Amino acid sequence: MNMPNKINVGTLDPVTFEVLKNAFATSVDLMSEQILRTCYSFVIYSRDFSSALCDAKGNTVMQGSGDIAVHVGTLHFQCKAVLEEFADDIKPGDVFAINDPYRGGTHLNDVSFIRPIFVADEIIGFAQNKGHWADIGGNVPGSFDVNASTHFSEGLRITPIRVWRQGTFLHDVAQLLVSNTRAPSQALGDLHAQAEATAVCEREILRLVEKYSKETVIEAMQETQDYVERIVLKSLADMPKGEWETVDYIDVDPAQGEGMVPICIKLKLDGNGIHYDLSGSAPAVSTFLNSGYGTTHSAIYAGTKTFFPDVPLNSGFYRAVTANIGEEGSVVNAGWPHAVTGFCSGPTKKS
Repeated sequence: MNMPNKINVGTLDPVTFEVLKNAFATSVDLMSEQILRTCYSFVIYSRDFSSALCDAKGNTVMQGSGDIAVHVGTLHFQCKAVLEEFADDIKPGDVFAINDPYRGGTHLNDVSFIRPIFVADEIIGFAQNKGHWADIGGNVPGSFDVNASTHFSEGLRITPIRVWRQGTFLHDVAQLLVSNTRAPSQALGDLHAQAEATAVCEREILRLVEKYSKETVIEAMQETQDYVERIVLKSLADMPKGEWETVDYIDVDPAQGEGMVPICIKLKLDGNGIHYDLSGSAPAVSTFLNSGYGTTHSAIYAGTKTFFPDVPLNSGFYRAVTANIGEEGSVVNAGWPHAVTGFCSGPTKKS
């Protein structure tokens, strides 16, 4: 697809906007380089992780250029979950952990660490790193139990929790988390590596603030999202409008005997963007193949993103590509306590 070379970038002058947009991308990719050099587990070293910079409201400003496809479109959900949980009780030096698949996460093995970025007393953004821990407890080593029917068989569910308080490491909290894994020393090493990676991003953003001002950096975060939304909508302008639908299947629900499990999807393309509707899909199944709302959105965003290889990935993309996944309790919006670890067949890289 031929992408437009120039798009209106809002009120910032084009040079400043372009410099800051690319600086945001660099700050996120530096997180990735840091985690590669300091992680303990081979699964994270094999690049089963993702990084993101979010704005003060938790919206994604930039995601890593080599991230895992199944993490796409989930990082802002988890940042918003931290904001909802802690509201006004977020301080400089705090770092939060979350893996909750029912709060927009993926599966329990994917643990995120989220660091607020403060300028004086104001949060201007969040740095986040999500990495796949080799084990998170549950019935089987590796925590992928094909016979699981609830999350209790899959491992430790981490709702938003503080692991550093104003720069002080909460050893007891970290020990509680890693002691529920089969490789606690490895998990503890990854915990520190991921948290330190978010500090790398924080330092880069504060460097930009010092050079360009807090107001300019905040404005550039918003305009980077607006830019992506505009460029996607502009690219869609010449495409045929209409509605399409199809059905795919999971082979069987073990509790229901023979019979395929339908996943229904409708696609609508109009002047306002791309819209998906999965509301006609089957109820959640009695095995680990269900998807939470975060991972269903991830599948939609990652699949659609392949048609826009040159567009940065952030919440502007999510404004142009929307989805109705239906009521909680379906195979694509399983909800607590359905098992969800096997929602994907395996990690792949996004374009």
